[in-house]
Amino acid sequence: RPSSLLITPARVTNFTQIFRNTWAVTGTAAATAVIAGGTPDAESKQDCAMFHAVDIEKALIYAQKYEGTLNSQPLHTMDGLINIITTSASGNIATLGSTTTWTQLEAALDPMFVTNTDPKNPNMRALFVGGIARRVIHAICRLNSTYYIQGTRNDWGLQFDTIKTPRGEFNIIEHPLFNAYGATSTWAKMALGVDLHSFGLAYMQGRKTKNAEFNGQGQPASDNGIDAQGGTLTSELTCLVKVPEANGQLKGFVAGAAG
Repeated sequence: RPSSLLITPARVTNFTQIFRNTWAVTGTAAATAVIAGGTPDAESKQDCAMFHAVDIEKALIYAQKYEGTLNSQPLHTMDGLINIITTSASGNIATLGSTTTWTQLEAALDPMFVTNTDPKNPNMRALFVGGIARRVIHAICRLNSTYYIQGTRNDWGLQFDTIKTPRGEFNIIEHPLFNAYGATSTWAKMALGVDLHSFGLAYMQGRKTKNAEFNGQGQPASDNGIDAQGGTLTSELTCLVKVPEANGQLKGFVAGAAG
């Protein structure tokens, strides 16, 4: 029989992080009729779920691994994707100049395709971008293309959702969290290439999002005399990136140029 093949893994560690968000409305508010939309308690619960998801997503992107104490209690936070790339695949980070040509953009994207994490699928990446980065990428595509307007439709303009290089394909997605601090922020001028085959969430056993409600929907009362109903969402997980080298970060988009 042939000798067995062995791939020696590189150990990359991360911490789990606990996320908790609470929703609550007073009994009076819950009983108040509203003109439009759902009931006050349903809306509060929906908002809580949204805040919980946003907190997790921010950590998946921006978090930095830390272990220490806060208010005399132990605290540890996980590494998000950006810091994992910085630590384990720094060659996949590119800082662009005052203008960016197609040749420069292609060179900045190219290192993400050195590693193919799923041989069954072509080299495809999601490219999450801020508003400024998206405008610059569109300018690069426009300045390096010849296009014609035809047909009878009464709309006009260009919108690129996919860009292709000789090595692979990027699906462009503008991420609202990148625009949270305005058009002048670093994040709005950033693009984050993500290999979705290598990215995931690792939950502690039995700690995938739990909803603990009080004084509502038949749950036993434990309100200590408080006239309210609500609940708490709790998740404990970490950012799992199996192959950091298949991901990348482009920083400092300013303007596009031909070339």
